[in-house]
Amino acid sequence: MRKFLGALIRRERLRRNFSQEGLCRGVCAVSYLSKIEQGKVEAGEDILLPLLRRLGVDYETDPAFLARAEEAVETAYRELLSGRESLDPFQGARTWLEENRERCLRSPYLLDVLLLLSLRQTLAPELEEFAAVMDRRQYALYLVLRLENGEENEEESVREELLRLDGSAFYTIFAGELCLWRGNYARAADLLARGYDLAAREGHPYLMTHAKLLLGNGYSATGHRDLMLSCYQVTRNLAACLREDRWSAYIDYNTAASYLEWGMDREALELLTAAPLETDPLYFHKLAIAYERLGRPEEAMAALERGYALLDGPGGPPLEDTEEWLTSGRELLDLVRYRLEHPDYLGDGTYAGMMSRAFARLQAHMGDGFVRFHVPYMLEVLEAERRYKDAYQLTKKYFYKRD
Repeated sequence: MRKFLGALIRRERLRRNFSQEGLCRGVCAVSYLSKIEQGKVEAGEDILLPLLRRLGVDYETDPAFLARAEEAVETAYRELLSGRESLDPFQGARTWLEENRERCLRSPYLLDVLLLLSLRQTLAPELEEFAAVMDRRQYALYLVLRLENGEENEEESVREELLRLDGSAFYTIFAGELCLWRGNYARAADLLARGYDLAAREGHPYLMTHAKLLLGNGYSATGHRDLMLSCYQVTRNLAACLREDRWSAYIDYNTAASYLEWGMDREALELLTAAPLETDPLYFHKLAIAYERLGRPEEAMAALERGYALLDGPGGPPLEDTEEWLTSGRELLDLVRYRLEHPDYLGDGTYAGMMSRAFARLQAHMGDGFVRFHVPYMLEVLEAERRYKDAYQLTKKYFYKRD
């Protein structure tokens, strides 16, 4: 637990331009401080606390607070690694850690708090400095954060390092989801199937449900309708056992989006109207497209208005709130509206520019399966502009390859 303090002491000493001799005078030998900073020894509080005080670090020692911090950290890890990140115990623990962040960052739980609070957020820059002194659990989560924030060119090596370090269900499913996002469908299917089996052996039904849903999404992206529906049915069965009704709405939405891709517009509309996901602007985007294709423009416009209302409402959409997502959501709604208001939308450059900007944003920030849905609209623009080579390259990228 104290090993990371050596790295903290070294960082703060260098920030303050202290020499080792000046910092440790009257506390310990220079050679011993050097070993502390390198993580070669774990010194006692009789040495660590005076060193930290000289550096201006008010290290937390209140037993009651430390016990509560430990409870919050352990709850957060347990719930996260069991696939229950969205449930109250994890959210409550994370909220407590956030509310007590400053005290926690002056405690033995500094690294755990930085890691847990960086989930789905920008990677805390100081974490890299402590990577060498992290324990196994911390380092595995650090690799997850690097993958969430990293560049695609280093992704495979970091992913494989993570799986070598910890091949349990949570990390295997995470790696599979990452492959799915990148369009590496064969590798995703292998990892997600393995993750599902691991989750069953480990007794994590929420992870089983998530893995099966992702498998269904992968089969959707590659056009395997029967496999998609089979995975989604297993997901429904598991969700029913967990009394998690929210999964069914997502499955219906994903299935409807697939049906729209495959030209099954009436079937898509039936699903969308039977099980509305009314808190997601993209649900209304798909609903508007279904109405548009079936020649029902007034209903399509009404669906768009409800999508805009969610984007513009207090706090924005409930499930996503990044600036890029908000911009992409609005652009997608705008494209459908422009088509409805301009029957000859391919006859001028306005729609082409809108579509090109939106598609570039999707490619930069969204997963492969999501981008594929919009490829036909981009191809329509390229063909109208007689950019046949570009249309061929786009088709080759997204539809010839079935890995």
